[in-house]
Formats: sequence, structure tokens, C-alpha cells
Amino acid sequence: MEILTNQLWGHESKANYQAYLMGNSKDIELERKHPAVIICGGGGFARITAREQEPVALYFLNQGYQAIVLNYTTHSIGDGTFPNPVLDLAKMMLIVRENAAKWQIDPEKVTIMGFSAGGTVCASLATQWQEPFLAEKLGVSAERLRPNAVVLGYPILDFVYQKEMAAVDKNRDEILKLVNQPKGLFLDKALELGAGKGATIAQLESVSPISHVTSNVPPVFIWGTADDEMMYTTQLLNFARKLSENNLNYELHIFESGPHGQSLANYNSTPSGSEDGISIWAPLALMFLKKHLQYMN
Repeated sequence: MEILTNQLWGHESKANYQAYLMGNSKDIELERKHPAVIICGGGGFARITAREQEPVALYFLNQGYQAIVLNYTTHSIGDGTFPNPVLDLAKMMLIVRENAAKWQIDPEKVTIMGFSAGGTVCASLATQWQEPFLAEKLGVSAERLRPNAVVLGYPILDFVYQKEMAAVDKNRDEILKLVNQPKGLFLDKALELGAGKGATIAQLESVSPISHVTSNVPPVFIWGTADDEMMYTTQLLNFARKLSENNLNYELHIFESGPHGQSLANYNSTPSGSEDGISIWAPLALMFLKKHLQYMN
């Protein structure tokens, strides 16, 4: 295995990526092309947690994927307000496709996968890849930026709904164990970091992936938990309804219980340890991707 680390935009930004690349065995097929997955961890747009990066990359690497971890722009390294993280992800899509032959990747089998805030970034590219601002920034045709499939774990998909629910949440003052902050304070800050300070309802709508669903969205696998204490799960149902209304391919799994930030829901990635009832999301996602990307594994 080879691990490559590079800056995303050269010296223009601190955003960077790690590519986990498995070489082919002469005992199998030296010229085999692999599907790829670009992984975006979460962290409330303030930072990115490592729990949703390398453990996920190694899991999918072992399933035949070339795995790329994207450290998109957050407020810990720059201006993490939208659309900057989405531009980073679009740039990463372009880099993967430009290096497809060298990295032994099939350029038509590139999945983007995000968790929490990283899921919001992925959902934004999935719903807006065809928007001119992305292609103009990168100087390529929009089709080069289109992901072939999308996996979203407990993302914020509707900033307006998230804000409205947080405002009336009776548990706003409880301390969230995952971040050691009062719930209301953390949720309000995450919205501010993602959408901008003092964002209006119109601005919140403009950065909400649910506002941009059209027939152009690629196949989407979505999962979360019903009692997520940091992301109001009904927005996942509403997003799936939008996908259905546009006759799009999607799969939605809402597990009965489990805290926010499950990642792979195993001992290496979850504070509470293994969550067997939730960890099945990854094999389910693999089956979904195999169907829509049509690859061997």
C-alpha cells in the first residue's frame, strides 16, 4: 500500500488530502482498475475528526477501493464557510480523475462519502455539481465534477430545519459528551460556521442541500439514527422524499438508536465502542455501490 499526502491547491490553501492506494498483485491482475471513495469527516465545520477518516479509508481499501481522505477547509485552517469546502471537494474529484490511470482508478466509479458536516459537503456537491460557479473556478466541464455515487452519514441537509429545531429543543442546555459543550451553543455555532455569521433564512436555504435536489443527483445512500442528539433526523426523511419526487436512485436507513458521530460504529472509530446494530451500514452501502457502480469485489 502507498499513502500519498499532497496540498489540494498548492500554497493557496491549507486544505490537503491523503490517498490510500493499494497496488495490484501479479497473482490477480496487474492492470485492474478500482473504484474510488473520497472521504469527508465531520467536525461541525470547525475541524475534522480523525475517527471518520483513516478507519473508514482502511475499511474501504480492504473492500477493493482506492481511498482518499480529504481535509477540506474548516475554520481551524481557514474560512470553512460555504462554498469553500464544496470547492475543495470538487477540486478533489478533479484530482482523482486526472490521476485515475496512475492510481489505478476507474474514473467513472468515484464515490464521495461524508459524515456529519462532511456529509453536508458531499450532499452539496451531489446536488450542485452542475452549477457554473464550480466549473468556472476549476476551468473544466461540469461533468468532470459529477460524483458517480454518494454516501451520507448523519449529515445536516436542511439548515433552516436544523435552526428551527435547535431553537425550540428542550435539551439545549445539556452538555454534549462528544464535544463537551452545551447542545444549543454547539448547534448554533455549527450553523454559523457553515452558513456564515448572521445568515438569513434565505442564506440558510441557499446552503442547504435539500434546496438543490434536481434530477441531476447521482445515486445516494443515506443513514442515521432516530435519536441523534445533534442532527434532527427528520431532515433525512425529507431529503429522501425530494429524491423520490425526482425519481432518483437512493437508499435510506434510519437505525433505531445511537448517538451522533458513529463513523464505522466499531471499536476503532466510535467512543462508545462497537454498535453492532449500526455497523451494518457499511456492508449495506457496499452492496448499494456495487449495484450502481457495477464493479467486481
